[in-house]
Amino acid sequence: MDENFVKFCEKATATWGEDSQLRICIEEMSELTKAICKYIRIKDTATDDELRLARKSIIEETADVTNTVEQMALIFGTDEVDKIRKEKIARSEVKLQEWINEHK
Repeated sequence: MDENFVKFCEKATATWGEDSQLRICIEEMSELTKAICKYIRIKDTATDDELRLARKSIIEETADVTNTVEQMALIFGTDEVDKIRKEKIARSEVKLQEWINEHK
């Protein structure tokens, strides 16, 4: 994780408090959910401009969620999060390979 980002997150948590940062993460995840739902709803009928705006919204909200989720990792323990992420990816790789094998 970028050292400047870590310093910012530590300062933000120290200034505004952990509960505030937790709420912000929830809000950002909700905004991403809404942006994805809108994209799915309009993608087959939208104009190119509408699709471009919807995609831009998803990109912006994904950046916000990534930042706040990384902050959650800092608050709750990056090593633990990384360990569990690796375990979950390994399980998903097995499931993916099983699915591929079943659908050949």
